Amino acid sequence: PLTGAHITATCTQCHSDGVYKGKPTACASCHQADYTASTNPHHAPAGFSTLCASCHTTTKWPGGTYNHNTQTSFPLTGNHLTVAKCIDCHGDKVYNGKPTTCVSCHLTDYNNTTTPKHSTSGFSTTCQTCHTSTTTWLGAVFNHNNTLFPLTGAHLTATCLQCHSDGVYKGKPTACVSCHVADYNASTNPHHAAAGFTTLCASCHTTTQWPGGTYDHSKTLFPLTGNHLTVAKCIDCHSDKVYKGKLTTCVSCHLTDYNNTTTPKHSTSGFSTTCQTCHTSTTTWLGAVFNHNNTLFPLTGAHLTATCLQCHSDGVYKGKPTACASCHQADYNASTNPHHAAAGFTTLCASCHTTTQWPGGTYNHNTQTSFPLSGNHATARCIDCHSDKVYNGKPTTCVSCHLTEYNNTTNPKHSTSGFGTTCQTCHTGFTTWLGAVFNHNNTLFPITGAHLTATCVDCHADGVYKGKPTACASCHQPEYNTSTNPHHAAAGFTTLCATCHTTTRWPGGIYDHSKTLFPLTGKHMSALCIDCHADKVYKGKPTLCLSCHQTDWNNTTNPRHSTAAFPTTCQTCHTTTQWLGATFNHDGPYFPIYSGKHKGEWTTCADCHQVSSNYKQFECILCHEHNNKASVDADHRGKSGYQYNSAKCYACHPRGD
Repeated sequence: PLTGAHITATCTQCHSDGVYKGKPTACASCHQADYTASTNPHHAPAGFSTLCASCHTTTKWPGGTYNHNTQTSFPLTGNHLTVAKCIDCHGDKVYNGKPTTCVSCHLTDYNNTTTPKHSTSGFSTTCQTCHTSTTTWLGAVFNHNNTLFPLTGAHLTATCLQCHSDGVYKGKPTACVSCHVADYNASTNPHHAAAGFTTLCASCHTTTQWPGGTYDHSKTLFPLTGNHLTVAKCIDCHSDKVYKGKLTTCVSCHLTDYNNTTTPKHSTSGFSTTCQTCHTSTTTWLGAVFNHNNTLFPLTGAHLTATCLQCHSDGVYKGKPTACASCHQADYNASTNPHHAAAGFTTLCASCHTTTQWPGGTYNHNTQTSFPLSGNHATARCIDCHSDKVYNGKPTTCVSCHLTEYNNTTNPKHSTSGFGTTCQTCHTGFTTWLGAVFNHNNTLFPITGAHLTATCVDCHADGVYKGKPTACASCHQPEYNTSTNPHHAAAGFTTLCATCHTTTRWPGGIYDHSKTLFPLTGKHMSALCIDCHADKVYKGKPTLCLSCHQTDWNNTTNPRHSTAAFPTTCQTCHTTTQWLGATFNHDGPYFPIYSGKHKGEWTTCADCHQVSSNYKQFECILCHEHNNKASVDADHRGKSGYQYNSAKCYACHPRGD
């Protein structure tokens, strides 16, 4: 779109090259010659942009305006805005990369400055540190607060020369004494140097209060309190002009007071010179309180109201004995209820008495003797047990007091029955004497079963208690003699009744046959005693099977044991769980028929034993070769001792192979 001077231009003024379509629209495409010919400033050497519209418009081509604020990194302010020409700052014709630091233009001003001389005083060339305005150069303000020594108090009104008369600005010491050492040396109230005061002036002085600085005693090893705070002058405590290393103990100032004290006399009574033990307030010296609780004898009870003189009338304070008897020996000697000395009571009064209960002290029988009181003993009076006035070494056994009761006891009569005089064995409660319980379990015969409900007289009708026999038969011999099922005596049964009977099961005792030479197994376990002992023989009864089973042995027919010469050791084939169907062990001692080559080759015993009355006779040749002697002979030709009969067969072939 055409604007400004372009509106009045002819087509040929811009299109003399005959180019219409794709004609460049950048200003420099037409005005490159103007850009190159420019002299104020010379655009090309100055590195100006070829974007002409940055400064020029179509209505104002000559005299374009350059916006220094938006087009550079150095916006113009103050006097920089009123510079007549660019050449004022760019006389060196440097535009692109022109330095922006103040000193790049004002170095001459920096070097010529005399108040103070910047170049020799070490002032920074960063001019804007002090010259903050571009409107005026002179009258710059140096902000001392941006240094290592901010100004306060009287320093704020001082001139530069008052502190920098030596011309030193950079690295100037900041310690007070660097300027005020003359003041430190000349001080007389007190004389700082002689008193060893620190040269850190700020410890007491401020920049607003130089004469009359305040010394903070609380920062020393002796903070001031009470009357010390109101001491008019330092000289009151430091008249000796000692400040550094001054002693802080009370007695270092108050020794005269210590020596002159008379109530009590401290120096002779052994009182400590550590005054603050009693004089805890610096506000008042008189009226000190001695804390007796900090001694080896803290005060309690009636001692709290006693005066010092009541206990220290002898003037002894240090090392005073703390034992009660040291003051109360007279009370101990005069005591009558009971008489302490005669009774051998200890002089350790605190065993019974307290400082709140001196008359009527309580004697703790439980902790102070080997006989703690319980039950009725706890309510007894001393005289009830100590009417003999024996206290020390008094016997503690029950019988020492209760022998009369022991002798008079009739149910049972203790003295004649051999009962022990250790009463507590049965009389376990001190609240009641009668109704004692005798624990039979502590004897050689603990009671169980029916014995638990028996009365003493049931077993001790003979009046015998001590050494009473404990064997069952000692009481139950009649039962043993009258027993009929079986008759124990006739059967030779032991009189150790507990072998079969218990205290809970006397009739119907169980006889443990397993403890005899014939333990019961199988069907024997369910047999009645009479089944085996119909002959009433128990003791020495034979244990052989045949002794009971002879009839069975005689009557056996398959095979007939008696004629077949079978052994009478029945257990060889029979067991107690299976009498019939016994198994004869043929393979062990005899010819194998249940194993080896003959297993399954026979049906009945008669296959080999054809004579039922004689099992020692057997036949082999009935099966082997079926009586074909010629064939058997042929097989044994050349065999020494060969004969064609069963006995010879067995002689050579005893195991059937």
